[in-house]
Amino acid sequence: MSSGKRLIIPPCATVDSQRLVESVGISRVLADALVRRGWTDPAAVTDFLELEGSLHDPLLLGDAALAIPLLQTAITERAQIVVHGDYDADGVCATALLCEGLAALGATVRPFIPSRFDEGYGLAVETVERLHAEGAQLIVTVDCGITAVEAAERAATLGVTLVITDHHRQADSLPTCPIVAPALRDQYPFASLCGAGTAYKLLEGLVAACQADPAILDGVVDLVAIATIADLVPLIDENRSLARRGLRRIGEGKRLGLEALLKVAKVDKRVIDAGAIGFRVGPRLNAAGRLEHADAALRLMMTQDPREAHELAEQLDSLNRRRRAIEDRILREAIDVYEASPQSRQDALGIVLASDGWHAGVVGIVASRVVERLRRPVVLVALDGEQGQGSGRSIEAFDLHAALAVCDPYLERWGGHKAAAGVSVRTDQVDAFAEAFAAHSTATLQGADLRATERIDAVISLTDVTIEVATDLARLDPVGMGNPAVTVMIPAAELTDVRRIGADGKHIDMRVRTAAGSCRAVAWSSGDRFDELSSGARMDVAARVERSVWQGAERVELITRTVQPLPADLPVPLGLCLTPCDQTCQLLRESPLGEQPCLVDGVAIEAMRDARDGGAIAELTRLAAAGAGVMIVVADVSRRRSMLSAALHPERFGLNGALLFSRLCSEAAITERSQRLLEGSWLALIDHDTLTDHPELAAHFVDAVLLDPPRNAWLAPTGPAWVRVDGAAEQRFAASAYGASV
Repeated sequence: MSSGKRLIIPPCATVDSQRLVESVGISRVLADALVRRGWTDPAAVTDFLELEGSLHDPLLLGDAALAIPLLQTAITERAQIVVHGDYDADGVCATALLCEGLAALGATVRPFIPSRFDEGYGLAVETVERLHAEGAQLIVTVDCGITAVEAAERAATLGVTLVITDHHRQADSLPTCPIVAPALRDQYPFASLCGAGTAYKLLEGLVAACQADPAILDGVVDLVAIATIADLVPLIDENRSLARRGLRRIGEGKRLGLEALLKVAKVDKRVIDAGAIGFRVGPRLNAAGRLEHADAALRLMMTQDPREAHELAEQLDSLNRRRRAIEDRILREAIDVYEASPQSRQDALGIVLASDGWHAGVVGIVASRVVERLRRPVVLVALDGEQGQGSGRSIEAFDLHAALAVCDPYLERWGGHKAAAGVSVRTDQVDAFAEAFAAHSTATLQGADLRATERIDAVISLTDVTIEVATDLARLDPVGMGNPAVTVMIPAAELTDVRRIGADGKHIDMRVRTAAGSCRAVAWSSGDRFDELSSGARMDVAARVERSVWQGAERVELITRTVQPLPADLPVPLGLCLTPCDQTCQLLRESPLGEQPCLVDGVAIEAMRDARDGGAIAELTRLAAAGAGVMIVVADVSRRRSMLSAALHPERFGLNGALLFSRLCSEAAITERSQRLLEGSWLALIDHDTLTDHPELAAHFVDAVLLDPPRNAWLAPTGPAWVRVDGAAEQRFAASAYGASV
């Protein structure tokens, strides 16, 4: 669980959410989440949740229409084809995918993956020369090559046909050969395919052109799923469709090597999901290329020998354990280097750290962990004599690719994208690079950019933490980049039974309590926050609602993302009357408004949406967080106004402020405040008598809440969507208030 995050609650039109609930048949929690993510059309939501979606025309993918005939000719003429890949999980899967697909079409094909430590990233001139000398007649790259201008020229000189498939950002100049890339010339409908996804689309077009069996594509879609999830591309559009199909294929257990890898990673293929791929499978595939050579991972994905599959899976598992140990050591050393650097470097909003003895294959992972600690973009450089190899990671507000472009004079090579990149830099240029990177970062970022945020998808009550809701939320699977799991917020909760669990008390087990009940929650890697979580202060809890199995029984629990104490120092809300509702107020009526007759036409209490089981605070917070303002009808404004100072403070929800409409207020005060309702979104406290006397006030609101029951039979004005939360506590309050007022 992360600490110190700022909670962000985007607006959510409750009318759109209710439409999805009624039309699609989903829970209010999922509906709120989808609306906050821009999904408001019921038909589109139905397609998104229930269908895998159609795939786009592969011939629109860059120069696919030029590349496919070249591959067809090579297959027909039995030319030697080499698939040149990359050493990460995406590159390995893309290499295996295209080799298997081409072989199924009758091609003479073999793979080649460069060494991170010898050839380095991408298609090199020397590699083209070597492959040509070994008999290659056509080279097709996967997950690399879009910047290989010189290598393409050399291939042309040698008479080697070159086809490039890549998904990375293109440089100013492109290689002179067919390039199959989703972002090329903006003609493909979806620009966020990974390397394996791009290779799959080329294979899809080739299979169609050869009039071959489409089952060839089914046989490699598991590799696309692994690469798509491991490479952290957005799980939307085509990626979502391919990942879904691939996960289902993995569950069928068709690939020997993957079966062996799942076994050593302790993953049950029957419940395989994106999390298992991202945290267990992907790191093990990446470990080979990070520490040694990616050939072991490639052979594992392609082997047909059960014994070899077992041995290679064990090898990758061992490498992954080594990788973790190296990673932990470098992290400690990187923090030491940072803390020993001059104060000016520590204060910079972009950090470059370098040292001898760091493993070039691991610095990227460590950079991510340093970013988590320092909350600023970081580049770590592993020095080896006169040369350094580095990897950078960024934060949401900073474009790392653009920053490295500014630092280009100090770098030998660099490439990547907004969030992650790699660099080659001479040792004697590291300081200059660090200064330039720090200057650009400091000029670009502001202090507020450095604070991590947690985006809330839905505000819920503990009554929403059910197996049924968790099952409904799972319809978003596979979740990941671009399609994250739903994060909910339980407002103003109390944390009880807090205890440390796990090795060295690294994790926290606790219960989250509100007026609606309690629920078990787990906070991973949060043992250091034990005192804070045990303080007894009311907290906003951001969490994921997840199903688990305990002793054979299915249960639901909260996996916390972050917790935030309710703010204690917020200013008085704009518009809120500063004087108490007593004789000191200058805006009192000469005599309080008496009990008003019931409206002839209106909304009966029984016809309102009933949210009493969930507790008043949860529903009030949900509606306030919708962003359109809300009218709260109470028995006594003077005694309820304190609720606007903490849990329901308008500033928490981006509302303009709070307004009071009391039976004690003069007509002039009510008129002035009603004029304010014409502009912006407000929280309004209004008592039954005032609303009955001024039913026109309801027309200013989309949502209205019956917090306290009325004194007697009553009809609410039409206009807003009404919800009642008048539970036992509110009924007792109303009885007390009416007794006092009478």
